[in-house]
Amino acid sequence: MIQAGDKNIGELSSSVAKSISVHRAFVYSASAPGLGEFYAGDRLRGLLTAAVFILATVWFTRTLFVILSAVIGRIFDSFNGAAPFVLPDVPFLSAGISFFALYFIWLWAMIGAVDAATEHRRRQGEPPQVSVAWAVAVAWFCPGSGHVYAGSRRFGYLLFAAYLLAILAVVPAYMHLFHDISRMAGSGELSPNNPYTVINLVHELVARAEHSTGKLFQASVRYFAIAGTIGALWQRLPEIDIRWSRFSAKYGAALVGLGWLCPGAGQLLQKRDTIGWCFLAGYIGSKLLTGFLLQHNFIAVPTADLLDWLPVAIQWGSMVEALFWMIKEGKRETGEP
Repeated sequence: MIQAGDKNIGELSSSVAKSISVHRAFVYSASAPGLGEFYAGDRLRGLLTAAVFILATVWFTRTLFVILSAVIGRIFDSFNGAAPFVLPDVPFLSAGISFFALYFIWLWAMIGAVDAATEHRRRQGEPPQVSVAWAVAVAWFCPGSGHVYAGSRRFGYLLFAAYLLAILAVVPAYMHLFHDISRMAGSGELSPNNPYTVINLVHELVARAEHSTGKLFQASVRYFAIAGTIGALWQRLPEIDIRWSRFSAKYGAALVGLGWLCPGAGQLLQKRDTIGWCFLAGYIGSKLLTGFLLQHNFIAVPTADLLDWLPVAIQWGSMVEALFWMIKEGKRETGEP
């Protein structure tokens, strides 16, 4: 009886172990870093991730409290006439580092959960999960994790590292933006008496930050992560999968949405790799060209605003083209004129 009971318990434990879902692990880690890895069976890794995230949260919260206390105290002093309002010396650097530590750990928790759950399913002999919607969502929120989900683990971590570097590359541009706005506010250039001038000056500074090399590199990595995830996922999907070629309202709407999220993604789902990658290359290339011209002062911000319509046109072109190709292909298969 005891042996039979032990056998039933063992079968139940095995059944529970095989029920690990990569999708659920990802959601758990996105909600509470470390929880997804713990759920996927990698408990030590999950506990370490959670502990580091809590420490970073305490660090950031404490630094933010110090900054707010100093600024609010200086504001009340200026209201009471005790001292003119001057921005106090506060630990902005510490706040920035702790914030990025929080963000990096959050991203690490997501890709770690996907990796742990995918590896668990492989060890248990379970089939890989191949949802297009989940793959795109995972790649969008955490570039690199989509490739891990699709089975390209090594390239996924390389892409993840590239995305982290891209985030760091964005910091100088926005630090320069902050210093420029502070300088202009101190010199009186941002006077409330001239609201239109203030709007134009701030818009120009923000536009240059948005077209900086780091910002464009960050966006490019994310687009490439989504497109590459779709390409890697197709190696796991059956060859007879023609959902994206036969017209249906559901998949047509999905094609339009994916084309907006990542130009060329719809064509890649239809297994038209050449035109899909051309759309994506045109979209990213047009943005990089505008950024290059603006950074080197070959064009002004108003001209850059006009050129920004080119990637928008490419984006909408990819959305419409994928949808029309689906309709045309569906009519051809049914013999309709």
